[in-house]
Amino acid sequence: MYKTRCRKPFDSFLTDSQLDEKSLFRGFSFFVDSPVGGGTTMRMLKRKRCLMISIGKFSKTCHVSVKTLRLYDQLGLLKPVYIDENTGYRYYEPDQLDTMIAIQRYKRFGFTLDEIKTMLDRPAKENVDTLLVKQAALLVQKRELEMALRDLHILIERLERKEEMPQNTFENYTIDELEQKPLPVYGLRKTMGIGDFGTAYSEIFEKLYQNGVKDFGLTGSRYFDQEFDEGASDIEVFVEVDPALANDTIEGGTMIHTTHKGPYSGLPEAYAAIVKWMEENGYEQAGAPYELYTKCGVNRYPLDQWETDIYFPARKKGE
Repeated sequence: MYKTRCRKPFDSFLTDSQLDEKSLFRGFSFFVDSPVGGGTTMRMLKRKRCLMISIGKFSKTCHVSVKTLRLYDQLGLLKPVYIDENTGYRYYEPDQLDTMIAIQRYKRFGFTLDEIKTMLDRPAKENVDTLLVKQAALLVQKRELEMALRDLHILIERLERKEEMPQNTFENYTIDELEQKPLPVYGLRKTMGIGDFGTAYSEIFEKLYQNGVKDFGLTGSRYFDQEFDEGASDIEVFVEVDPALANDTIEGGTMIHTTHKGPYSGLPEAYAAIVKWMEENGYEQAGAPYELYTKCGVNRYPLDQWETDIYFPARKKGE
């Protein structure tokens, strides 16, 4: 709590003209009171022992731009306690410094402004589950960065030894043509981003548990769009289930397959390896490709042991 002594007391009613910037900085709260005879007077209801903070000083203190503070006001994240009607200048209370620090902390954790507003609008203890989910996601990112740093270190060492760069980035992938049986799944298909997978799987598991289903197979996802949009694509996430419990079936047939080992950030290399192989061998895509997460965090494998099987429905060109 910030405390300061007021320079001198005010015990009388104040008119609008008396409400100036100096009186604000003396730390008083004023409230509009309409007298019986009409007009507007400002009555001091109680004396506060804290100074208001101008938007400039607030900006400098928290290392946040004035433009950002105005945006937070518009979004309802952090509204000033007083706006001067003549100048439009904004003033904040010292307690709002705590709110600003919380906003900056949540932004640092990777939350969106909409998510932050939701978290600020509810008691802090109700944010525990949200924070735990974010913690898990950040740990995955940390492991992915560690693996990327390891690969970068190996590459730098090779270049320093003047070894040749690998010309074929797909050498680590074995491509197979195989016949796949139809796959019964319990799925959820909607427009979503990659970051929405956790929520979608939680919804699936909750529905399965409600129906008494506790045993199921691998998790996976299927991609229906012709173009990739990380934030909004037509995707089905699913789990393998007994045919009697399935709400969808992935058609069987000829598949071009490979296995990606490691974090999901490397999946584009596996997809590129399949597409390159298909072009060189006269195949074309004949359906929505899908992934099966044979070894992943769900079945408690460490990140460097993750394995993802990728299947492209395919046919010979011209058939």
